[in-house]
Formats: sequence, structure tokens, C-alpha cells
Amino acid sequence: MNILKSTLFLAILMMSISQATNAQSCNRCPRQGFADLNLGIGLLSTYFKDGGAPATGLPLSFSLDYRLQRHFSLGAYAGYSYSHGTRPLFNSETAVPWQNRTTVAGLRFAAHSNPIGNWEAYGGTAAGLYSSRFEIMDAGEKTKAKEHGYQENNNRFYMTGFLGARYQLSRKLRLFAEIGMGDSLLKLGASARL
Repeated sequence: MNILKSTLFLAILMMSISQATNAQSCNRCPRQGFADLNLGIGLLSTYFKDGGAPATGLPLSFSLDYRLQRHFSLGAYAGYSYSHGTRPLFNSETAVPWQNRTTVAGLRFAAHSNPIGNWEAYGGTAAGLYSSRFEIMDAGEKTKAKEHGYQENNNRFYMTGFLGARYQLSRKLRLFAEIGMGDSLLKLGASARL
């Protein structure tokens, strides 16, 4: 329920800012050869499906996207999320406390729409390294889990897709919303055009 309230609050805030800001048309903005520096805050952790798994801080992400051509960009990204909770693990009858720290990093490629007023839609694919440290906090349960092949660290290559939209507040500042896998399923943030 708190996630829903936070999402509604941020959506109302973004609409209020967009109405209050006198954003200028980007007819004279460069069409390529610039970069967007993005900082995002995740609203839905990728582990929200785990009952009783609150995030101890909102997932954070950072990316730098360079506009190769008018409709295409290539960038680098990184993200971090932390969650913890209790649940039965490995056929255990009792709930076991656990915590999970996840870091993602890689490259992303996006296709961008023509601007529609102050809005721009984009979507693409990302590929990189996914690193998760899932730690069972009870020593006895951790020993039992290791007998079933449990490993604390999980590192792997992954690919995912994303969809997003940006709203131009000024010539250099934009707000964005994005859905996709990685550090968060839904994120809101700000972009600075360099």
C-alpha cells in the first residue's frame, strides 16, 4: 500500500511541476552529439514478489546516454537495490530471516521518438552483469541450506528491455519514468542534458 501511495504522490508531483514550469519548446535543441545524465529512484524493487521483503532504501540507478543519432542512443548504467525479510527457504517449515543486495551494471541501447510537445518516448535493450548477494541470517539454517547447494553470491550475464518517457522542464532538465527489469521494475528520476 505504501508503494501505491508513493507512486500516486510522485505522479501528482510530476504533473504539478510540469504545469508550473514554463518549459520552452526544443525546436533549437541539438538532435545528436549530446549526452543525458540520468539519476533514478526505483519505486518497485525487483523482489517485491517476495512476501515480507521491504526494501531498506529505494533502489537507485545511474545512467549516461549519448545520442548517436537523432533517434538512437548508447549508454552505460549501474543500479543498486537492497531488500530483506523472512520466509521459509529450502523446504524449511519456519520462516528464516534473509537479506539481498543486488548490483547491476552494463550498456543500454535505446530508440527515441520524435518529441511530442515537451514529451519524448523511448525504449530499448540493456545487457550487463547482475550480481546478487543473498544472505541467510540464521547460522543453523545457512548450514542446512548449503547442504542443498545454496550459494550466497550469484553473478551472471543478463539482458532486459525497458520503456520510458521524458518530460522537458527546461533546455537542460527533464523528468523521466521508466519500466524494465534490473535494479527496479518502475523508476522515476531526473535527467540533465550535457
